[in-house]
Amino acid sequence: MLSVIFAFIVSVVGAMLLVPRLAVVARRLNLVDRPDRQRKLHHTAIPMVGGVAVLITMIVAVPVSVYGGHECQLLLGQWMENLMARLPLEVDSFQLTVRESDYLGLTGLLIGSVILVGVGVLDDRFQLRGRQKLVGQAVAVTALIIFGYHFSEVTVAGYRIEFGIFSVFFVYAWVLAAINSVNLLDGADGIAGTVGIVMSLALSLMAIYQEQWLTALISASMAGALFGFLRFNFPPAKVYLGDAGSMLIGFVLSALAIRCTFKQNSAIAFFAPVALLAIPFLDSAAAVIRRRLMGRSIFEVDRGHLHHSLMKRGYSPRVSLLWVALLCTTTAAGAVLSLVNQQPAYALASILIVIVVMIASKIFGVAEYQLISRRASTIAKSFLKVPSASGLNYQQASVHVQGSRDWQDVWKMLCVFADTKCLNEITLDLNAPWLHESFHATLRRSDADRSDNQQWYSQIPLVSEGRVFGRVEVYGPNESGYSHQQLLVDLMDVTALIEQTILASDEDLVTESGDFGFQPVKVGADGQELTEEYSLPTKPR
Repeated sequence: MLSVIFAFIVSVVGAMLLVPRLAVVARRLNLVDRPDRQRKLHHTAIPMVGGVAVLITMIVAVPVSVYGGHECQLLLGQWMENLMARLPLEVDSFQLTVRESDYLGLTGLLIGSVILVGVGVLDDRFQLRGRQKLVGQAVAVTALIIFGYHFSEVTVAGYRIEFGIFSVFFVYAWVLAAINSVNLLDGADGIAGTVGIVMSLALSLMAIYQEQWLTALISASMAGALFGFLRFNFPPAKVYLGDAGSMLIGFVLSALAIRCTFKQNSAIAFFAPVALLAIPFLDSAAAVIRRRLMGRSIFEVDRGHLHHSLMKRGYSPRVSLLWVALLCTTTAAGAVLSLVNQQPAYALASILIVIVVMIASKIFGVAEYQLISRRASTIAKSFLKVPSASGLNYQQASVHVQGSRDWQDVWKMLCVFADTKCLNEITLDLNAPWLHESFHATLRRSDADRSDNQQWYSQIPLVSEGRVFGRVEVYGPNESGYSHQQLLVDLMDVTALIEQTILASDEDLVTESGDFGFQPVKVGADGQELTEEYSLPTKPR
């Protein structure tokens, strides 16, 4: 116990001393994050050395805590015994011993961490492609597996499940998911560091309960290193973790979770570590759902993550950070309680509580819920719809993912255009991170033939001052009274107005949408999901 506390203190001090010195080196090597007027909205170049600092601190703190500083540990133990005399807490003063199997695990963790941080530094400096990063991450996970980070079976509800060779694939999936989930979450000052501290401390408590002292010591060392780093990363940040740091957090914690929980023969082996990493997992899952349902690449950057949603509701960066810490603490507490009480229900309950709180309070998950509901409604109506004999029957839906601007007037123009030209479908997708705006809307003819040989497709990008902020997608029937070339020329006139709108203030937004001589589509004035069927009023053709 004492060695674990000593490791935390050594790591805090080490990180606080190391980070500012590495920041100077990073500036000389151009290892900095520069603003780009689109997604990176800070004002000056900020060093990205948090990951390197955390790794070096842990490499120093772990052996020092195991083999050195014995006199310091004795003094710390005497102080704690006086402070906690009335608490049922045993404070040991012995030197922690490392078994041969522990050396093997430490070696694998060290090699994998060095590989991963190296990949992260290269990405921070040279912007690696996604597949290159994934290969580096897989190599780091391979080092873990070679050095014994795997398991053969688990018992759930009295049934023993043997994984055999498939345990290797499960380890790859588990660690890679953790790495990239924490990496995606790292989009605001202090977020990944705070989440890492909470998860590291929870994992340390879980390891202490099982008397896995070395695992507890490593977890505490990471928590201490992140705590010392947070001194420089707290909003407004002076230093960033970088990809090297965010990936390192997910890598180390997921690897230690295998040592601490996955090797148990019970359902807790699965639910406890999932609850521990629930916040990064939920954020990543929401990002994938959101981007896929909006027709974007899952790798496309947006501002719909948990911390962005909190700031959308008007919370300051520090209050948003507190919210994330509370949510993460809830799931981490569920993981610890499930292990201590040998009841996976605690882990499941903590995850459900967090999901309900986020959706009920509308701080996260609302846009994703709307998108899923809209897609389900569209699919259901595709089976139940009976086309009307008069007019063109359309289904439309819009979701304001982030921001305060009213994009409905812009959307009305496109709806009227689609009706004028008898389009099968039109989609408006806006994503302007520098304005904290994201809007998605689709208008679809329910009675149109959408087979590939009966319609054509085109996409027009929306660009403003050299920054792509969205797109307009159109599907038109092959047989119509309009030339598709002329139709696209007319559509570009409309998109030009949208590109002008992106630079306008809220008061200057376009408010007239009758330029085409048709009555606007009836849509709501707020940014909530709208899904309805109607026949657009049309002009005789």
